[in-house]
Amino acid sequence: MNPYRYLILSIGLMCCFLQGMAQAKALKGHIYDSQTKQPLAGVLLLTLDGQQIGRSDAKGFFEINADQLEGKVNVSLAGYKNQIVRMQSVDNELNVQLEVDAVRLNEVRVSGLSANKTSKETAGSVALLTAKDINRGSAVSLQPALNSIPGVRMDQSTLSEARISIRGNGVRASYGIRNVKIYVNEIPVTEADGTTRIEALDVNSIGRAEVIKGPASSIYGAGTGGVINFQMQRSPYQEQSIEASGLIGAYGLHRLATTYRSGGDKVNSYVSYGWQEYEGYREHSKDMRRFLTGNFQLFPSNKRIITLLLNRTTQYSQIPGSLTLDQVNADPLQANATNLDKAAGRYQTWTRIGLGQQYHFNDQFSNSTSAFTYFYDLNHPLPYAYIRNFHQSYGGRTRFSYDPEFELLPTRFAIGAEFNEGLTKGSQYVNNKGTEGTMNANVDYRNTNYSLFYQSETSLGSKTTLTLGLSYNSLNYDVKDYLRTNQMGVKNFDPQASPRIALSHNFSEALSLHASVSSGFSPPSSSEIKNVDGSINPVLQAEKGWNYEVNAKGNLLKSRLAYDLAVFKLDMKGELIAQSVQQGITIYNNAGKTSHGGVELALSYQLFKEEDQREIVSLRPFAAVTYSDFKFKDYKILNAQNRVTATHDDNKLTGVAPWVLNAGVDVETKVGVYFYGNYFFSDKLPLNDANTAFNDAYQVLNAKIGYKKQLVKCLEVNVYAGLDNILDESYSSIVSLNAVGYNGAQSPYYSPSPKRNGYGGLNLKYIF
Repeated sequence: MNPYRYLILSIGLMCCFLQGMAQAKALKGHIYDSQTKQPLAGVLLLTLDGQQIGRSDAKGFFEINADQLEGKVNVSLAGYKNQIVRMQSVDNELNVQLEVDAVRLNEVRVSGLSANKTSKETAGSVALLTAKDINRGSAVSLQPALNSIPGVRMDQSTLSEARISIRGNGVRASYGIRNVKIYVNEIPVTEADGTTRIEALDVNSIGRAEVIKGPASSIYGAGTGGVINFQMQRSPYQEQSIEASGLIGAYGLHRLATTYRSGGDKVNSYVSYGWQEYEGYREHSKDMRRFLTGNFQLFPSNKRIITLLLNRTTQYSQIPGSLTLDQVNADPLQANATNLDKAAGRYQTWTRIGLGQQYHFNDQFSNSTSAFTYFYDLNHPLPYAYIRNFHQSYGGRTRFSYDPEFELLPTRFAIGAEFNEGLTKGSQYVNNKGTEGTMNANVDYRNTNYSLFYQSETSLGSKTTLTLGLSYNSLNYDVKDYLRTNQMGVKNFDPQASPRIALSHNFSEALSLHASVSSGFSPPSSSEIKNVDGSINPVLQAEKGWNYEVNAKGNLLKSRLAYDLAVFKLDMKGELIAQSVQQGITIYNNAGKTSHGGVELALSYQLFKEEDQREIVSLRPFAAVTYSDFKFKDYKILNAQNRVTATHDDNKLTGVAPWVLNAGVDVETKVGVYFYGNYFFSDKLPLNDANTAFNDAYQVLNAKIGYKKQLVKCLEVNVYAGLDNILDESYSSIVSLNAVGYNGAQSPYYSPSPKRNGYGGLNLKYIF
């Protein structure tokens, strides 16, 4: 052979070999929702000039040729922000974590009621809040964000007291939150007896919230109102930064916080420490908090994700109490005289530790499990007592998912269990002007709650899904009274079976239609099971309800207009009724039926989008409208001897406004200036079951303007200012329903909310 020809052939073979080696340079990885850890299917992988080179499969897995990318790849999925991923190495698999696009929430995958379906495809009313929604205001309260969801109501006048209700359930809770189940990172915050306090959550550290409206007992146990699933913030993928933030505002509001973020392929870390103080709008309403939150996500293998949550919160909060109408008219800033005299307040410390794991055994079988422990110390002077409690709870939740890949009627099955046990050691003393007097109660509660649940999702066609769910729930309270041993005992509630059936059909992008029937229940808390003499009420049982609902969701006008419409009817029986029999003593009875009928509509229109290439990057008006026709159907007032003293059949349900409107507009510009405006209207609502007293209708207008920009490669600034209650309205957001004025006094219904007030803040982020 000619030596030149041999040389040319050798060079050609070497080039082919090198090219083959280059082609073998594959980039692999998985793509997840950054908050829920769900794998995302159908994610497009594009070159920087828009050429598609890959797509994630049903498990979120992708594999592409790294040589086409010039060091970067554009990752895109409807409902999520586009992510430019830097290729640091092709030797290790990537774990890309996408953040939700706060504008296209109908396309976001939700986990509450379904197996990784979009909000539009999910059979049921599920609303989604992002960190952006929470930070549209000063972000010291969840009230503005939750009130932007039709059918959801958070009432709050001071930072020490809050009440959350969903479709009227929970509005009559005497303290804290009832009838609504709350989770953080799949860990129950709601205690075993159904009560919840959310003051331990740092609002600024919440990354996302899924709100299920209506009974979800078939998969989450007790709660007729619904479920709120909070996810603490994750760090943006491939970002490592440290941020310092400061906030000052009217009535002595000031806050400082430091946050560290690191979003890697093997570990995602978010650590935040915050210090917040508020002198308060009213006398004796100071609130001080310290937050420490650590949220970690680990990817040890392509089959396994581990999460760890560490949370420590301290709160010192004064309680000003409710006022009569005459007192509000004379001086809305004053505190209730008894609360002031007794130095009423709540001084508490929470410690919460949670560990979770998602494991994919194979393409068909997976498991998600979380375990937690929770410690809570309470020092609580009240107008008529001084309470000291130590609470510890522990438990866990597990869920197995199996897809047998049936060719006919494909079905995904899920079974699971949840266990929650809480031990409360409680002591009660005479309140001597804010100090402990003689002990008058020493009671321990051991509350145990468990539920078993099953759910299946069957594809009846390419666009039709049938969902079946069923849970079995057990609850008991073990009460040990060391001063009155004759009042010891165990309160066992009848086991509850809660079914759910739902049918969903996706006609097109413009319309997805859902119908569901579900059952729910809500037992009385451990503090509500006593008779007037302190003994356990043996006949008291859980409230029960059946919910009937039709829901339509979709996107119109080239996906710029998103809508979510729900029509529902919830029939409750065994309604738990509080009866104030004497000063400081309240008893409860199953004494009524109620009918909750309503319509909820959420609208959002994206007038401009980023791809429109305008100076205004985003202009989004939105509105949420709620109509509630809630009535007592069979409701009798009973006295301490269980005798009927009044009948309130067909009265309007206490504490529920017939009409509620929340509307606003978001504006964001290319130069970094943004504006958020919000208007809230609450209709006139009854303050007592007799419907003889009402809280007047009120309206609140809020606005916030700011500038957010990455000034240089490593420094991002966000400076803002806001004004709340611009109209300077006099109103009470939270009211004491069925309040009683003793010895001929007026009823103290009202807790005045702040008048016009402003705030401003500065966030500085250094990006490594």
